[in-house]
Amino acid sequence: MMLRRHHPRPDVDEQSTDGPPPPSGDDNGNGPDDIKRPARSASKAEWIAYAVALGAEQDDAEQLTRDQLAEQYGTEG
Repeated sequence: MMLRRHHPRPDVDEQSTDGPPPPSGDDNGNGPDDIKRPARSASKAEWIAYAVALGAEQDDAEQLTRDQLAEQYGTEG
């Protein structure tokens, strides 16, 4: 008969519940640079999400039109 050792779970207080960790670049291409730019014809909601992912404020992005978002955030580089 095989016995298992009991390892207590860490307390909830020890774990961060503030959300996912911030993105950090690594050698596997994961990180802030892997955000995919939407097509110029994408919906305004997609452009808002993209702008926010790049650091824009949600309220500020919502004030712009889809074409303004594409113009401001659609340029590479």
